[in-house]
Formats: sequence, C-alpha cells, structure tokens
Amino acid sequence: MKVRDYIDRVFELAHVEKVYMTNDPLDPREGELWEKGFSRDPRFLGVLRLDSALVNWPAPLERLAAKGYKVERSLGEGTYKEIRRYLNHWIDKLGAKYMAISLPPHFSYPNQDPLTLLMIKAVYPTAKERGIPTAMMIGVKKQVNPNLGDAGDSVGKMDIRTLERIAVNFPDNKFLITLLSRENQHELCVAARKFRNIVPFGCWWFLNNPSIIREMTFERLELLGLSFVPQHSDARVLDQLIYKWGHSRRLIAEVLTEKYEDLARAGWRATREHIQRDVAMLLDGKLIA
Repeated sequence: MKVRDYIDRVFELAHVEKVYMTNDPLDPREGELWEKGFSRDPRFLGVLRLDSALVNWPAPLERLAAKGYKVERSLGEGTYKEIRRYLNHWIDKLGAKYMAISLPPHFSYPNQDPLTLLMIKAVYPTAKERGIPTAMMIGVKKQVNPNLGDAGDSVGKMDIRTLERIAVNFPDNKFLITLLSRENQHELCVAARKFRNIVPFGCWWFLNNPSIIREMTFERLELLGLSFVPQHSDARVLDQLIYKWGHSRRLIAEVLTEKYEDLARAGWRATREHIQRDVAMLLDGKLIA
C-alpha cells in the first residue's frame, strides 16, 4: 500500500480522526526532518517531547549546544532563558498543542534538583505564556533490569503531595497527568477534584490492560464526572491505534452503560442526545486544548 492509503486505512479501522505526535527535536533523524520541512498531514498534531532536553542534566548540554543554545552545566538565569528559547522555537515549529515529559517516581517539588528547577523555571512559565498544557507522565523507574535494554524499565509510586504543591503554585497552568502506578490512581482522582488545573490523562504503559482500564475509568467517572481524558494511544507503531482503541472504546462503553443503568434505576433516563454529548466530551480532545 502507499503510505497515504495505509494511514487512511488505519484511521478508518481505529475510528480515529486525528492523533497527537510526541516529537523530539533532539532526535537526530526527527530533528533534521523538521528543520528541512515537509508536507504535513493535518491529521497529525504536534506535541513537544521534553525528555531529551531536560532529563539527567547536564547530559543534554552537548545536544542543546549543537543546536545553538548557550546553556551551562550550572543552572542560572541565562540557561533558563535559553531553554525557554528552545521551547518557544519548537512549539512554533511543531505547532505543539502541549508539552510532554516522562518523570521518575521520586520527582518532587520543591527541591533544588536540576530537573525540578528546569520544570519550574522554564517549562511551566513557557506553558503558561503560550496557553498550552504540560503533560507529566510520572512513575518510570529506568533500567531496573539493564539486560533487557529499552524493555528493562519498571514502575514506582509517586508522592501525590508533589502534584498538589505544583497545582497550588502554578494555578494558571493546565497539567495533563498520568501516574504509572496503579496504587496512585485514587489519589490522582482526589487531587483532580481539588484542583481544576489537574486533568487525569489516559491509561499509560503498564496500566493499558483491560482490567485496569475498566477499574480506572469507573473510578474517574465516579469521582470526576466527565472531566478527564479516558485514554491516550501511546502507540509507537501506527497500526497499534487499531487494537488500543478497539479495546479501550469497548471498555469505556461498558462503564458508561453501567452508569446509565444506575441513573435509570434512580429514575432518570438518558436520551440518545445525552449519550452522544457525554461521549463527545470524553473523546473529542477538548480537555487537552
């Protein structure tokens, strides 16, 4: 098949209208392609991935310097300014709808860790200024089994107080949050009840199992109504959209059906229009914008 026909077919089978790409400008092949420019399929929306530019500082120094950014090992206002310049340039270049980063379970705030300082001095101010969310996917324990290479990562529980402090101190920012540990999910829902700038976001990685998706969707619906994003694809290969959205959509429908039955038993019957409205609120992506 031609590439365009293949994309059309995958979108058709997955019942997907558009996707958000997480783009890494410091990946040599990807960055070069964006710099050259290309004819872009409008169904593919940009997201600026931050890991390679921020995580394990000062490891990213060489890559950023090669792109012309005057950053220094010792973090200071000059380096924060250059990181913000990097973020703004690539938000514009990608047309980024949000910024995204995966973080370890021990990520905490406040502290003087370089990653935390880069987030609060560069990422959050830029996100506020540009009016876009920051997606934080928290709980990755890297390389617990180095013999497995990229498959050797595991999961850890975070301290929800970190997220609460960030939400308090950055009230004008929107945070799309995925916590990788199943044990964090109830705490995340409670935090999202208390802070309107926290939006639970998808069932990521080790959570992308039918039994856990079902449980999390029930929990979120019961605690948050429709103010969450039930799933994100996290697809490394395009045709993964088909099976990931196949089982996710079925599970979301099952949960909604049970809740409509609860409403009917309580004396209120949902109409077709009510159901269409609710499904659109969950799946049309407006909570991300």
